[in-house]
Amino acid sequence: MGAGDRLVDPESPVYREFVRLYQIARSLRPTAVDRWSGNLWATQAETWGGFDPITGDLRLSDPLVLRHLDRSTTTTPDRQAQALATVLHEATHACMETDAPDDRNAVRSPVSKGLMEGIAEVRAVEDFDAFARRAGYPDLPMPTPTYPGAHAAATSLLNQCAGPSMSWEAMIGVVTRGPGALHFDQLADGVLRNRLAEVVPVADRQATRAALIATMTHPMWPMLPGRPQDAGRVTADEIKRSLNAKVEEIRHHYRTSPQQPFPADFPNAARHPAEGEPTRSLLTATPDEAERQEVGTMRFLSGQAPAAHATRAAASSLGDGSRSTRTSAGRATPGLDRGAD
Repeated sequence: MGAGDRLVDPESPVYREFVRLYQIARSLRPTAVDRWSGNLWATQAETWGGFDPITGDLRLSDPLVLRHLDRSTTTTPDRQAQALATVLHEATHACMETDAPDDRNAVRSPVSKGLMEGIAEVRAVEDFDAFARRAGYPDLPMPTPTYPGAHAAATSLLNQCAGPSMSWEAMIGVVTRGPGALHFDQLADGVLRNRLAEVVPVADRQATRAALIATMTHPMWPMLPGRPQDAGRVTADEIKRSLNAKVEEIRHHYRTSPQQPFPADFPNAARHPAEGEPTRSLLTATPDEAERQEVGTMRFLSGQAPAAHATRAAASSLGDGSRSTRTSAGRATPGLDRGAD
């Protein structure tokens, strides 16, 4: 927490109102996970809010969010809308697991962090009207996403993966349950169900999803939360071309070699050696191996870039689900005139 942060008194009206809103947000899309510790911090930092996946603490901007969580307040509707959207965004992060260390198709890198922010913003916009009405804040304007680049790319990718067998609404329901490291796998499953269900044998589907994931993990994802909408659209268009080509490649493969699995590299293969090789878990690994695995897990959970990329842009460290008040140009922007998640 920042030097100026203060713990909000659980007996205070603003804490009780946040808890009420948080529970409404949970009820809209119930999950089996609630990682919030119960600690709510008021911050003066230039961020709308953030969830710490290590401690489970939530922090919300005092001037931008907490002061507007009051149905009797005289605040402007757009500021109140943004405050409510922040609650939805942070509740999305707190109510799903971040990591999936034992899944072969988990993408445990800053690439997933960018998509997680985009998904949280898509959910904040998608559920906003129902949330505001149920919470007793009617007639508010639709909030503008805080991270327009990540929001635009996530929206487009959801559209690319949705279809008759797995709809947009179904896709949103799946990805908001998490874990975040499996967002790409969940989206790949949508592509498989909607476009390849009659082509790929059931036994080959995890590997096929891995091949589809490789087309979606664009290197721009970690930077998109700090980029404008156009950057997200360009990234999504590049993903679309790669994804469509891979779908056709998979179709061709099973037309010509129906008995052979489609070749693919699993994104989390390091945790799952090939058949016949010994598995090195945290329990069986040597002390050095265990330490490296644990460091990798903590880096992913905290949103830090891998050590090899430590000098890259700080946008990779958005693992706390922060909704920044700064645009990619570094200018603080008031109200809703920002970009999206």
